[in-house]
Amino acid sequence: MIKKITLKGEVLRKGYVKNNDGVICHKTVLERYYEKGYLDLPSSCFSAEDRKKVGEMLAQDYYLGLQHHLKSVDLSAVNIPSTGENARENGQFYHERYLEAMKAVPREFRGAVFRVCLEDKKLICDEVVDKNSLKNKNNSYYQKMLLNLGLERLIKFYLKKNKKSS
Repeated sequence: MIKKITLKGEVLRKGYVKNNDGVICHKTVLERYYEKGYLDLPSSCFSAEDRKKVGEMLAQDYYLGLQHHLKSVDLSAVNIPSTGENARENGQFYHERYLEAMKAVPREFRGAVFRVCLEDKKLICDEVVDKNSLKNKNNSYYQKMLLNLGLERLIKFYLKKNKKSS
């Protein structure tokens, strides 16, 4: 049975939007955080858009790298641009780049980055518990700072990778 969502407010709250083509699509948590201004760091040389793009790059590497682990699955049945050995080689490349990228993120930041960028879930608490205590791990400001600092490390990692390849 398909549950119908009829109220516009409920659709917006669930993260769905109508794009320019009239197609209803789902916004990721990272995109919603970007729009709310949670990815802004005033003292950083990188923009919030840079942090959003690098989070999307990490997700792309992760999901394209899953092909590498699906050796027993018939890749011709999956809608992948390239099939066969070439797809497995590309999958291995993306999987290795994903692993290197996550190694570049310090352990303290990995949970927030993984949760938002790869699991597409909100941070543990989106409500401010205590504005004065930044060391409280349940503080939303603390959680968002961990996410932003992790994304900063990813930007630096991908910039290094880009310089090496060119």
